[in-house]
Amino acid sequence: MTKNAIFLLIITILCSCQKQEKKTIILSKASENYVKWMEDENTIILDAYTIENTDSILKLVDGIILTGGEDINPLEYNDTTNIKVCGDFDLSRDTLERKLFDFAFENKIPLIGVCRGMQMMNVASGGTLYGDIPTEIGTEVIHRNNGEVNHEIVMVDTCSFIFPLETDTIMVNSWHHQGLKIMPNHLRVIARSFDGLPEAVVMNKDQHPFMIAVQFHPERLGKENDIRNTMRESFVQEINK
Repeated sequence: MTKNAIFLLIITILCSCQKQEKKTIILSKASENYVKWMEDENTIILDAYTIENTDSILKLVDGIILTGGEDINPLEYNDTTNIKVCGDFDLSRDTLERKLFDFAFENKIPLIGVCRGMQMMNVASGGTLYGDIPTEIGTEVIHRNNGEVNHEIVMVDTCSFIFPLETDTIMVNSWHHQGLKIMPNHLRVIARSFDGLPEAVVMNKDQHPFMIAVQFHPERLGKENDIRNTMRESFVQEINK
């Protein structure tokens, strides 16, 4: 074998190794903010919402993010009374995200839920939702007001995957009118807003090694924000194990 052939063989092997090191993250429905939050040279990001054959990408996945969006159809948690207070539904997205959640749960794939994604984690685990926070809980805390607002949340437990700060309260962004109501025992509340609504949860490790979710939007927080960065770093470390 000539020196050039040996050199080309080494380059091919190195490139192959680099390709194998790339990790694939599936977003249930992508937007620019989620992509910017997770993208780097070692990551492939796929938008499950735009791909017809979901089974093909699940064979590649290293991590899953259930992203924010429209209301979940209340029939997903056997509730008919909430339908009148909901906005538009996306039934195909409900089905897709249940499939992503079930795959992550069964195969121990790291998963983050954001806003709607946290609600879907609860629903897919057997929980229910408040249909409309202002009418069911009140307006002590404003979670949405013609767009994104900010409010404080209080730590009720610890989770280093989400919160790096040693503090009792943190200001977060908020843009939702529904929230977690009945929760299964294997989801643990980490933070609540001052009206008692769960704002961050984690699945018990005896059920799954890494499933975390927040009701706010870390992908829209600034690049220097500790929560945004801690959640990303924890997720990346987990998918690289």
